[in-house]
Amino acid sequence: MTVGLALVHFPLLALAVWTLANGGPILNWIAYFTAAGLYFGQIMNSCAHELIHAGGRDRRALGRWIYVTLLFGHQTTAHPGVHHIHVATPEDPNTARYGEAWWVFCFRAWHGSFWKGLAVEKRRQRQAGRRGWDRRNPYWVYLGGGWMAMVLAWLMLGWTGIAAYVALCLLAQSQLLITDYVLHYGMRRAWMGERYEPVGPKHSWNAPHVVTNLLTLHAPRHSDHHAHPTRGFEALQIGEEAPLLPYSLPVMVTFALWPWWWRRVMNPRVDALSQARDTPMDSAVA
Repeated sequence: MTVGLALVHFPLLALAVWTLANGGPILNWIAYFTAAGLYFGQIMNSCAHELIHAGGRDRRALGRWIYVTLLFGHQTTAHPGVHHIHVATPEDPNTARYGEAWWVFCFRAWHGSFWKGLAVEKRRQRQAGRRGWDRRNPYWVYLGGGWMAMVLAWLMLGWTGIAAYVALCLLAQSQLLITDYVLHYGMRRAWMGERYEPVGPKHSWNAPHVVTNLLTLHAPRHSDHHAHPTRGFEALQIGEEAPLLPYSLPVMVTFALWPWWWRRVMNPRVDALSQARDTPMDSAVA
């Protein structure tokens, strides 16, 4: 299933950019832009996420190129190499702080994951006896592939093509980031003196709602994913200890767009888990 979705991603993305670049009635354009952004942001981000965790070089490469064409290639490194290792700690830019507004989080998470992912790849190159910016550093692919995609959009469709492409990618990226915001908001691992406690079911929010799980390849079954990153989405479960969101993921994303509403719903739930204000991680209110 994920391979099939990945293969149709590239022509669908080109078609979406072509349609948006050619304009049309404003209400139709807005509706198409929103629908395309939700598709690439929710379904294709979930597909790429599944593929970069999969076994087999070809499947991981497909996931990488989905992210590259969404101008988000560094996610291929930062998600497994930073987020999965440091989730629910100050070192993870993709864990939302207690009280942090979603737009503050999105800027911080994008910037932090890019640079921390780059540090991971440069360290890997040095450990292999090469320079940090060796040609085998995948950031060359992430950056070069993104620039090539933008140049192609310009050659085929002009500046309106680039504008449509970048806008669509930003909307898709925001879908992934706000999902991270919801699924890890306020979660903190306790400091054990020398290291943080191991990642457990209580360090991610989950949602059992059937339709959302099908559309996002069970991404809301998030605790099990962090416990078993290579487990296929079909096998993910929600355990008894996993904290549950009060509503489905789309509803919670809507709440997140209104910080006062979000805090009213979620802060008491975080407080009840005793994972926010009694840990060494700073809170942020914006």
